[in-house]
This record gives sequence, C-alpha cells and structure tokens, in this order.
Amino acid sequence: MSTKKPMNPQTPSLIIHSESESKTVDIGRAIGELITSGTLIGLNGTLGAGKTRLTQGIGLSLGIEPGQIVSPTFTICVPHEGRIPFLHLDAYRIQTPEEVDELGLDEMLENGVSLIVEWVDLIKTLLPEIDVEIQIDAPTHDSRIFSFFAKTESGGRLVSALDEKNLDRR
Repeated sequence: MSTKKPMNPQTPSLIIHSESESKTVDIGRAIGELITSGTLIGLNGTLGAGKTRLTQGIGLSLGIEPGQIVSPTFTICVPHEGRIPFLHLDAYRIQTPEEVDELGLDEMLENGVSLIVEWVDLIKTLLPEIDVEIQIDAPTHDSRIFSFFAKTESGGRLVSALDEKNLDRR
C-alpha cells in the first residue's frame, strides 16, 4: 500500500511496501527512471535492510549492468556511468568531515552527477541539500517498508511521480 502525505520533514511524503528483493529492485528501477542530473538521494536503514539492493534497481534504470553495483562499504565511493552518471557512496566507514570534503560532492552534483548515499544520517550535515531521503525498515526477513521524505522541490516532484506509478499494485 502506498500512502501520500503532505511535505513535512518529519512525515513521509510516500510509503511503499515490498515483500521481496525483486520488488525492492522494481522500486529502485522506478526511482531510477525519475532521477535527473544532480539528484541527491539519501538512504537509511539497518544492515541488510536493502539499501544496496534498492541502488541496484536505480542503476538498472540508468543503464548500469547487473552486478556492477555492490556495497561500497570498503571503497566508500564508486562512480557509475549510465544515462546519468552517478556516485554510490557508503558513509558507514567515514570517520572525519575532511573525508567528505575530499570527495568534492558539491562540484560533482553541480556538474550533473547524481548521488546515492547509504547511511546518509552519518554525514547529512556535511552534504549539499538532499532531494529525497528514504528510510528503509525491515519488519521481517523478506518485507521492507520504504518511507520517502521529499526535502526539496525537485525531490517532491520525484516522490509525486513515483506515487503515480502505483508500485504497491505491481
């Protein structure tokens, strides 16, 4: 079931449920179809919640070969070339603000690179404005709840367009 709510930083703009990994990939594909140059998406969720699986779906829509997107935990930031170039960043091992500064994310976003950040809460204050934050909850082994928080006007458009796709009915 999807639920659309008013734009409020504390209240999700949209909630989508998934009962399988393939549905999580489908949700990611739908997001990937809507991403534009310079989009910043932040992901939060426990280990194994589906952050990388969702990113794999996004990558598929951007033309990234299956298997190219893996968890960047040990490399921290991995660039991918597709319809839109994007960076897949894992903030889990970032220790200092300087590590974030050295990545040059502001400049990359200005140059049209989109950014997907896993564990965004760990570095949120060091990033440019986030368009959409996605909280992933895993109430059971297979099910996931994706709560979308639109943070910018373009993020709001992305979430509204995602809602129109009626992903809970697929």
